[in-house]
Amino acid sequence: MGANSLCRRLLPILLILLAGSIVYANTFRVPFILDDQATIIRDTFVHDLDNFRPDAIDSKLEHPRWFSYLTFALNYHFGGLDVTGYHAVNLCIHLLAALLVYALLRLTFRTPYFQVEVRGPRSKVQGPDPHFSLLTPQCFIPLFAALLFVVHPVHTQAVTYVVQRMTSQAAMFYLLSVVLYVQARLRLESRVQSPEPKVPSHNFRESKDLGPGTRDLGLRRLVPILLLAGSVVSAVLAMKTKEIAFTLPFAAVLFEFCFFRGAWKRRRLCLLPLLVTIPIVPMSVLATGQSTGKSTGDLLGDMSQQTLVHGKLSQLDYLFTQFRVIVTYLRLLVLPVNQNLDYDYPVYTTFFTPQVFLSFLLLAATFALAMYLFWHTRHASFHAPLLHPSSGDGCVAPTQTSMRSFDPTVRLVAFGIFWFFITLAVESSLISIADVIVEHRLYLPSVGAAAAFASAFFLAARRFPPPVGSKLLVLVAALLVLVLGFATFQRNHVWGDAIRLWQDVVAKSPEKVRPYNNLGVALTNAGRLPEAIEVFSRAIKMDPSHPHAYNNLGRAFILTDRSEDALPLLRMAIRLDLDYDDAYINLAAALNQTRRFRETIALLEPNLGLLGERVEAHYHLGVAYVFLGKREAARRKLAIVSRADADLAADLIRLLGRDAHQAD
Repeated sequence: MGANSLCRRLLPILLILLAGSIVYANTFRVPFILDDQATIIRDTFVHDLDNFRPDAIDSKLEHPRWFSYLTFALNYHFGGLDVTGYHAVNLCIHLLAALLVYALLRLTFRTPYFQVEVRGPRSKVQGPDPHFSLLTPQCFIPLFAALLFVVHPVHTQAVTYVVQRMTSQAAMFYLLSVVLYVQARLRLESRVQSPEPKVPSHNFRESKDLGPGTRDLGLRRLVPILLLAGSVVSAVLAMKTKEIAFTLPFAAVLFEFCFFRGAWKRRRLCLLPLLVTIPIVPMSVLATGQSTGKSTGDLLGDMSQQTLVHGKLSQLDYLFTQFRVIVTYLRLLVLPVNQNLDYDYPVYTTFFTPQVFLSFLLLAATFALAMYLFWHTRHASFHAPLLHPSSGDGCVAPTQTSMRSFDPTVRLVAFGIFWFFITLAVESSLISIADVIVEHRLYLPSVGAAAAFASAFFLAARRFPPPVGSKLLVLVAALLVLVLGFATFQRNHVWGDAIRLWQDVVAKSPEKVRPYNNLGVALTNAGRLPEAIEVFSRAIKMDPSHPHAYNNLGRAFILTDRSEDALPLLRMAIRLDLDYDDAYINLAAALNQTRRFRETIALLEPNLGLLGERVEAHYHLGVAYVFLGKREAARRKLAIVSRADADLAADLIRLLGRDAHQAD
């Protein structure tokens, strides 16, 4: 391979990596927010890698998202709670996913469907190296789609929000599985098109003398099997990262149906290993639901502190709402403005509501368009235009066409639309999830949208004469990537400060209580307690049944030495949510500060089944025991605290020492 050819091969990869790295360069100090607190900071399970040994016995080993927990544990093991390492891993996952988008679309042009055109006039008219001219469809479309994917601002939530690594990582393994499957199929297709020479049977000793040809033949037979095995392993990893990977086998079937040919008996055998993985997600969700008492919708939920203004959604209400939500997703892909971490989205309960019905018609029309394009491109050999090279720029343009006018590349538009709907199916169908719209759910579906748009854009540009079409292709594509990249960088600036982020959400969802509550938390963490108290008080007025606002206002009062005022607020938080562990911890702190030590013990001892993993509960019990003179009980609590938190243990030791000195 010449140096020039190698550079052409590497240039698209370098462009993708450079673009993604630039637009996410300002994310490495973005703080932990929302589910990051529960999943990474407070969940002691991810603080010890020993919990992930094969012989470890813990319910999370059966969790549908077990592999994502493992990656958080690795981050914690090597970097503690330093956010830089978490964001570095998230960015690497995003860049790998973008490269896999490029690889998948590059491979698509090598499939039998497109090879009908490849073996036609192209080889005679396009010169010796058409694959690596950036303006040919087999290079431009994959590169442009991957660049759109890597710089699109709608992905900031999946990449910059640490815990949503679950989404991007599942998508990465999903794409890797499909890429390996396609590689395996291409290897098998090459064997069908170039039959292997028959080798006479020999015993083992004689086979050594057959030379390198026999070894190459054995390798040719082994590689597709290894690729299929890798595809299955990647599929399992995707499914144990997040439940959206349930659709992976169906995406493989879609690809097979769109771009491969031959007898379905042989094709089913290739698909079978992936189809066998279908039960993994349902069985994992069912097992976790039975052990935790949570519904499927709860397990698929995206945010902590969930607040449903409209109450529990029925499956039909959720479905009707999703028709409108999917149209919003399409709008975000086309015009990514007014992005919001926490949408205050209306719930629709009637199909014939104009917003729902019109959205359904638009989605049905989009799906019908995909069916139409698929049907009219079912025979590439009859639809392929005659191609000629443009005036030296490498871009191909149509001259005369055959009797049919459809270009085979149109099949990619149909495939992208089908991919979009299939990959949205888990979270935007009948499974009712508390948050009806969340931007990171677009991460995997956007692969199809990017492929469809890049293909349609290329086909539209080819309608212009070669010099104009080539310039239009490059200039518009570059402008789109630059504009989207700038929007992503700006959106990541909003994410860079918790107060700025939640102020942005409050401005866009002013009637929703959760943004106010989280803005108050950010202000509390920044030491701006008077502002936090004002925000929490407003949240309680907006929703008097919101336990988190009561708890956080009580905590703010404790931090301003107003523990007496905090007591009724924290008791209300517990009445509203009997399993709210933070409220128990804060109430215990307030009781100790107001010297109600017996009430602390009465609160915590009966609830250690709920609070046993919270070291703060044992600390506050230890403090109460010290002041009540129960030194042996305090020492037992000290032994527990010492194993988990050195600072709290030191404080408890100091209290025990002071108490012993006073007793002497």
